[in-house]
Amino acid sequence: MLNIILQLGAERTSDPLSLILNLLFFLLIFVSMFYGQRIQAWKAAKEIQTGLEKLKKWDDECKEILLTEFKKFAEKTETDKDLAIKLEDFMTFIAILPVTLDPYGIIPKIDHIIDVRDFRFSEEVAMLAPHAIDSKRQSLENLLEASMAVDFIYRLIKHYLILGKKSKSMILLLQISMQMALIMAMAKSFYYATKAFAEGSPIGDALGPMVAGKFVRDVSNNGEVEAVEISKDTIVQEVNFEDRIVYVVRAKGPGGTVGKPGKAIKKLIEENPDSISRIIMIDAGLKLSGDKTGSIAIGVGAAIGGIGVEKSFIEESSTGKNIPIDALICKQSLEDAITTMKRPITQSVPLIVEKIKMAIRKRTEKNTKIIIAGIGNTIGIGV
Repeated sequence: MLNIILQLGAERTSDPLSLILNLLFFLLIFVSMFYGQRIQAWKAAKEIQTGLEKLKKWDDECKEILLTEFKKFAEKTETDKDLAIKLEDFMTFIAILPVTLDPYGIIPKIDHIIDVRDFRFSEEVAMLAPHAIDSKRQSLENLLEASMAVDFIYRLIKHYLILGKKSKSMILLLQISMQMALIMAMAKSFYYATKAFAEGSPIGDALGPMVAGKFVRDVSNNGEVEAVEISKDTIVQEVNFEDRIVYVVRAKGPGGTVGKPGKAIKKLIEENPDSISRIIMIDAGLKLSGDKTGSIAIGVGAAIGGIGVEKSFIEESSTGKNIPIDALICKQSLEDAITTMKRPITQSVPLIVEKIKMAIRKRTEKNTKIIIAGIGNTIGIGV
């Protein structure tokens, strides 16, 4: 049997073409055995480098938009170079969260850090754009944050690319390479967000305040309803709906802010300890890839994103008084939420308003009080 195999091999190798193909095959095996990982690492590095070049382009464009917008409201004596240096210095601003080894009392600590961070942002924007009105300053803060997000993603990917090459770590390069599509999609969302904030147009996340505003207009027949600032950048409007008192909470607007809805709801419950029968919250929520943009999800619980401080205030105050919370969520992607509001999201507003009215009729008694909270960024959304 061995003689037959050797004879067949000898017959095949006698053909010059077969001999060349066999040699190439063995050469390929040799290369893959000794240099396969290096080739994979080189390919992953090239893919990351390609994405990094696009990130660099987006980062530069975001900084250009940032400089253009701030220049409109800066001091006339401020040169483009000086303003660009000041903006560049603030791009790496960080907020260090408190220690969580002992979780007791962590919420007030985080709340304090966030308040200090927000104040520093407002202070910096006020110094860089002293001629901007309050609502425009808030939008400039959002623009700055979106630009910072793109810049951070660019610097982070650049860091891992350099680290992977220095350490010759194929695993590290492959991990980043395999996630580049998701990373680029996130960066692209923030890139387009800078344009939306520069224009001052409503974004997808403004759905909650938009629903709250439409509910007030519907119930009051487009009449004037006083808006009282109940917490920082947060207003409440009191309306009557079918023998029920409804407190409508939302961020102030039309500047880009989400306000402090958690503190506002907590304060309303403290002022009306025994008469709040239900809380209804409206917010944008991330959709799955197969879900339709603008579709509505109904549930229970505090519908609010963020780091969790405002959500904690709502849950703590409502739990103490056993107040049920209804949630209405408009499904959106990250790009939908932070870029100019798309038509399907706008079309969902009247549908959500009708669902709110239906929930009040079905789940609350007459002569009770209800809180409706429209959660979201109010850029481009007035009272």
